[in-house]
Amino acid sequence: MITAISAVLLIFSLNIRAQNQQSEIDSLVNKMRTAGREWNTYAEPLIKIGEPAVAALIENARDTSLSLWNRRIIMTTLNTIHSEQWVEPALEILFDENEAPEIRNRTTAGLSGFDLSHVNTKLWELFSGFENQFYKSNIAHLLLSADTAMAYRAFYELYQTQDGHIQRNALQKLAFLRPGESTNWYLNALQGEDWMTANLAIDSLISASSLNADLLLSVYYLPDIDEEVQWRIVYVLSQRINSANIPFFCEALKSESWLVRTESAIALTKLNKEEVLKQLVVLQNDSAEVVRNNARWVIRELNNSY
Repeated sequence: MITAISAVLLIFSLNIRAQNQQSEIDSLVNKMRTAGREWNTYAEPLIKIGEPAVAALIENARDTSLSLWNRRIIMTTLNTIHSEQWVEPALEILFDENEAPEIRNRTTAGLSGFDLSHVNTKLWELFSGFENQFYKSNIAHLLLSADTAMAYRAFYELYQTQDGHIQRNALQKLAFLRPGESTNWYLNALQGEDWMTANLAIDSLISASSLNADLLLSVYYLPDIDEEVQWRIVYVLSQRINSANIPFFCEALKSESWLVRTESAIALTKLNKEEVLKQLVVLQNDSAEVVRNNARWVIRELNNSY
């Protein structure tokens, strides 16, 4: 008898708790409908509640009578909860051409990471139709969990046509999608005009688990290659600390570029003293004074470091 009464009381308590929680959800969501800059005050407890709050938030996210601002903050709250309940309603809004572009774009953060293979064709059509580069980039990220071949095509286009952050992000995704081609992609970026993208490529090549130095050298020796590109390649190889590159660095000491000569000299000071000294003997008697001076500087640095 006591057990039965306890069970009834527990059920009653749970029902009361659920009713109280629903009342709290309804109150918070209602405030979100008209909230201004203080909207986080209401969003944070809803995020903490999580799944039980999703249904009410979705209902209001769909409410086109609300201002764009209030729909956006409601969607942002849903995106943060990141519930599977939000996936299909978010897709409906994303593909609705009657919705404002900023509203459609807002759904993308909430869709990230979910299996979207059933809408891969529609996502590709959306990517192709958008002109805004940031919207296109967000759709490309959704394609990662919809169709990797389409995602590769999307990031390829973004890398070729955009610059700045979007180009750098596209480069990372291209290398992630096809790791076997990553060195070629980074070498391509080394030759680009955007120095920040080139720096990303440099860092990626330096930290790569394996690196085919011959691929870098094939770019270094291209006709009319820019001296800054050559410097980038010397710098990458200098950070890998491989004695097999000593002959290349010695040859690079003869470069007409001050950047290349200086980086090559610094690279040689990091390598095995005996091996470097053997190959610098000839350069000490080179016809060019600048080559002789660089060779002597390397020798002094090596002798001072031991």
